[in-house]
Amino acid sequence: MQRMRFIRFFNLLLVLLSLGLPYRLEGADPHGAVCSGDPSSALIFVGKLTGWTSGGSPRWSSATFHVTELFQGESSGVVTTLMRNDLCDPTIGRTYLVLTHSLPNGSVYQLEDCEQIRPVDQATAALEYLRGSQRGNTSTEVSGEARVETRGYPWKKIPLPKTRIHLVGQNQQLDFVSDEDGRFHGTLNSGQYAISAEFPTGYEAELYETEHCGPSPITVTEHRCTQVTVCAHPTASITAHIVDVGGGPLGPMSNVQLTLETAEDNQFVQSVWPNEKSTLEANNLLPGRYILGLNTYLPVSRGSPYPPIYFPGVATRSEAQVITLSAGEHKVLSEMRIKKGQECEIPVLVIDSSGRPSPSAAVGLAYRDYPHFYIEPHEQTDENGKEIVYAVFPGPVFLRADKGREDGSMVKSENLELSSCPSEPVSLKLSRVVVDQPESEKK
Repeated sequence: MQRMRFIRFFNLLLVLLSLGLPYRLEGADPHGAVCSGDPSSALIFVGKLTGWTSGGSPRWSSATFHVTELFQGESSGVVTTLMRNDLCDPTIGRTYLVLTHSLPNGSVYQLEDCEQIRPVDQATAALEYLRGSQRGNTSTEVSGEARVETRGYPWKKIPLPKTRIHLVGQNQQLDFVSDEDGRFHGTLNSGQYAISAEFPTGYEAELYETEHCGPSPITVTEHRCTQVTVCAHPTASITAHIVDVGGGPLGPMSNVQLTLETAEDNQFVQSVWPNEKSTLEANNLLPGRYILGLNTYLPVSRGSPYPPIYFPGVATRSEAQVITLSAGEHKVLSEMRIKKGQECEIPVLVIDSSGRPSPSAAVGLAYRDYPHFYIEPHEQTDENGKEIVYAVFPGPVFLRADKGREDGSMVKSENLELSSCPSEPVSLKLSRVVVDQPESEKK
């Protein structure tokens, strides 16, 4: 019965984890403690790690702590929570300062950051602050940051300096300006506060609550540090009008895809499709330098034979025009006319190292500057090792065959380059064994 309860508890936590509930504690405050976006639900204690049990997840395990000092929240003396398997190398029998949250149903949220579980000998300032808070010797504080939510690349925190933050409570009003790191900090009275912000030119308030950007109003707890995050999204945009070489619109069902990438490191930023007037608009862009391409990240598909091309109608990335955006700028590009390519159904024969036909192999397709080979879902060579691959020329087009083996390795062919639609079937020989296959292999 006890084991069944544990399994149910573990499964419940896995479900809560999958929901991405916004209960994560934020970064360290000036005292070395951890500010919380919701101090009222914080669970903070000193405890010895007494158990570590895998629940079948490759990333998460269940950790059990024997509580020796409780700072905030309710505990029966033993706390069980999910903890990442690679989290800071925890040791059974060692004593930690643990900072997490209690969920509304009484369970405990997971530990996913090293700041949430610190050996007590490395948490002196935090312990001093928390003990002082219990005695009522600490200030009531707010510690916050202004940041940019990009909804995509780059996948990192972007601070937003010179943001004006306004906190309005029943008997107090405070104004802050974020520093160069996007941070602000101050003391205030406990109670409920409404939050508003004035962002620099080129940024608007983020309307969607995320894990990091909490709601307004907030409740400030006496003698504690409350974490506040205000978020904005960039407002710059690029608009392009793309038509067929004859001047006709492509239409929303053309499958022509505009992709933006950074000019410095060719990182994918976002993609959009044309509307009924063949207009493509990329929104919420950070200031910076970009390259625009058509069909350069997803290969063209049947029924839309436009080969990959870069703005303003050049074949390679190195010839593309670099588009420079300032904060909040709305740039409209000149019209770009694109020409349908030559559609080609390429018969492919995949053979093994002995020259015999290889069934159930996948044939990948790539165009110049395309970041990885694309394989049509669920398409494999038949029992005779044959498959038909759709491509559009002018090229070059690259073909490669892959096949998994029982030992977990992968056998591949060399890359075959074609500059035009072949008149005869092409052959790919599985000759290279790859043990550790990276997620995205470039040509």
